[in-house]
Order: sequence, then C-alpha cells, then structure tokens
Amino acid sequence: MAATHQHQQHQRRMLLSPEHIASLPPEQQVAYMQGMTPEEKSLVHQAQQNKRVGANRRFMRESIRKYAYCPVAGGSGITAAYTAGSTLVFDLPVVPGFATDLLITYNLSVTPAAGTNALYVANAAAPYNIFSEIDLLYNGPQVRTHPYVFKLLDQLRGWLTGAQNRVLAGNNDSNVAAQLVGSTPVLTNVANTWQGKLRLRLNALGEETVPGLLPVMGVGNKPQLKLTCAPNFVGVDPLLSPISGSSGSGFGATVTGNINVDMFFLDGSNTDEVDGYKLDMNGEPTLQYYWDTPLNPLNANLLQRQHINTLLEHYYVFSLVIDGNQSTSFATISNLTEFELTPDSVGQQKFMSFNVANNISVYDYYNSIRSICGQDLDEGVVVWIAAPNRGIINPANRTGRQVLNMRPGHFPAASHGYMVNSVGSVAGITPRVETFLISLNRDGLRVA
Repeated sequence: MAATHQHQQHQRRMLLSPEHIASLPPEQQVAYMQGMTPEEKSLVHQAQQNKRVGANRRFMRESIRKYAYCPVAGGSGITAAYTAGSTLVFDLPVVPGFATDLLITYNLSVTPAAGTNALYVANAAAPYNIFSEIDLLYNGPQVRTHPYVFKLLDQLRGWLTGAQNRVLAGNNDSNVAAQLVGSTPVLTNVANTWQGKLRLRLNALGEETVPGLLPVMGVGNKPQLKLTCAPNFVGVDPLLSPISGSSGSGFGATVTGNINVDMFFLDGSNTDEVDGYKLDMNGEPTLQYYWDTPLNPLNANLLQRQHINTLLEHYYVFSLVIDGNQSTSFATISNLTEFELTPDSVGQQKFMSFNVANNISVYDYYNSIRSICGQDLDEGVVVWIAAPNRGIINPANRTGRQVLNMRPGHFPAASHGYMVNSVGSVAGITPRVETFLISLNRDGLRVA
C-alpha cells in the first residue's frame, strides 16, 4: 500500500509543472509539495522566484506614475521656510503604494550684501549646496548624501541629458526652464531669484528596478526627509557654500524663501487591469546612499590613498577632489597629476590608473566620461563606478555591468588614490576628497 501511495504521489506531482505549482494559492502549494524531493522543491522555489520577479517588473513598467505632496513634520503645512543652518523635516505621505522619487522644489531670494565694492561668484556645487546634507530615514538612514550627487545622476542618465532636466539639444522653452532648472545669479545688493528642482531617485539603478523603493502605505516605519540648509551661505568651500566673494570686502547675504517636497509613487494602478498590479518586496535587496569617509587632508605632490569603508555592492562611486585653490571648481584638471582605483590597500594592483608616470593622460579619463554620457562633468569630479551606464541601449557603451563588490569574499580592501600639484591657496577651504556611494544592500529593507 505504501509503495502504491508513493507512486500515486509521484504521478500527481508530475501532472503540474513547477510554474503551475508556483501559481497555486499558498495553501494549495503546501499541500501539493508534500512528499516532494529536495530537487523538485528547488524547481518550484525557482519558479516562484521567477514569477515574483516577472510580476515586479510588470508593476514597475506599467504602473501609472503618481504624485503626492510631503507635509512638513509636525503638521505645519506643506512649505518650509529656508533658514541658514536649520534642518527642514518633511514626512512622506501615507498612500497605498511605494515611493520612487522625491522632488525638492526651492524658491529663494538671495541678496548679496553691498559691503565695500563687494562682488560675488557662484561656487562649484551651486545651487545644489543650498543644502549641505540630505538624509532620508526609514528605520535608520536609507540616504545620507550631498545633493550635488543628484546632478551627477542626472548627467549620467544618457547622452545629452542635463542636470535637473536641462535640455541640451532640441527645443528648450525658457519659461519651462526657468521653473525647473536652477540658475545662480549673484548681482550685488539685488534680490536674485534662485529657483529650481532637485530630484532624489530612490531606485537610482533604473526606472524599472525595485531596490530602493520605500513602502508608504502606513505600515511599519514612517519615512522622513531631512534637509540641512547650508550653515554658511557665503563662504569659500566649493561643496558646502553656495556663493563667495570675488573682490572687495564686507561679504554677506540675506537669503529667504520656501522649500516644498513632492513624492512620486506607484500603487499598481494601470490602464489595463481593473484590480491593479502587486509588488512583492520579499527577498528584494534595497539601495542606499552613503557619504563615505573623506580623504582629509589632501597634500601636494604625494600619492595618498583612502579605503572605501562601506562594504557593500557599489553601483555608483563618485569622488570630488577639492584642492583648495579656488571655489568655482573642485580642482582643475591641470592640477590633477594622478588618480587610481585599486582592489587593495596599497595600490599593488590597479582597476584603473591615470597619471604621467605610466603615460596615460588624465585627459584620457575625461574622454572616457564623454563616451559614457556624451558631455563633460565638472572638473575635479571622478566617477569611479557607474554600473547602470554600462548597458546595451547606447551602442557606444560597452555591455555588461561593472559593480564594485566589497562584500565578504570579494574586494573588502578597495581604495582610491590621488596626487595633485598644489593645495590650499585659498584660506578657508580644506583640501580633501569627498566620496559618495550608491550601493545595493542585500540584507533588504528593514521594516519595523
């Protein structure tokens, strides 16, 4: 009887493919899989995984993109007043879906003081450095970065794609551009208008990717966005202060205005099915932004190294070389003697290296940047890793991702090194290298 029962069980299992079993309701799956061999169960589990991935891809691809405003924390309306050095806190709204992007709108009036024949210039990171730091909390920090990173992500999205949706070719309506793209006029003793939008992409690997999305349906954590207004709006640091004096004396500025934040989200609504699509985040990794340990101080005529201290899978690694010689750029190309990325702590091996000694020009690196995004990035910016850009859509790119994997068993001692000719000719700027990461965390999103 036992043998007959086992034979019947085997015949019953063979009637349905792993894909069919994966499509059954959970309680029927459990009943059907009783007595299966480990190999058969493995096939079913793989089919379940494939089904989940396919359903998630359809959710991301076909859901209608929706908007909702983010209220100021504490129920103080939807607009926060900009004040130098203050931290503005916004709650993400409760809606039945998943947040994909946050759109920060700023509308400021910047009045540089007359002083004594005072004239001003916009620093290298303006207008992104109206905030010195941006944090997004979801059961701990999900994002900690500088908003200048948003500019790099915009520029790396494809050929002739400008920062803040700037139109580089084709029709460019000035009225639209004035609202979306931030300009930074600095006329002395004039109320200059700075307005525009900054986009924080939560799923920065691509529009159809799930890692980085945040559930906002009111279950679990309540996400909060914290915007730290620049403590010194007038200062010489190219990353931390928006404007600086170029001549004269008595520098200062009065800055007033408002900040508001909108959230883009997907809830499965689509133009095909009445019931909508579902997203299953079980087993999905998450994507996080990190401000890694800086190389500080940066010295002249010395190759200095800094480890990447966040040990995850890095899909973007950006470094800003701040040589301290000017505020209007991070570092001039002519001052960059050498920079390299290595899989070890001493530079014995090299992923990439640009320097005079091995006769590979620094300009060869900037030529490679043009091949990635069809435009030049700001001087002093080094993009070490841009894995999502190595796709097949643009045939000028090489195919196949290049992720810097620093998880156990891979490259936990990866480091980056720099040499510059001179540093620190402008008092008040700390010569250093700031590094920013956008990384996949396979532990997934921690939902309390």
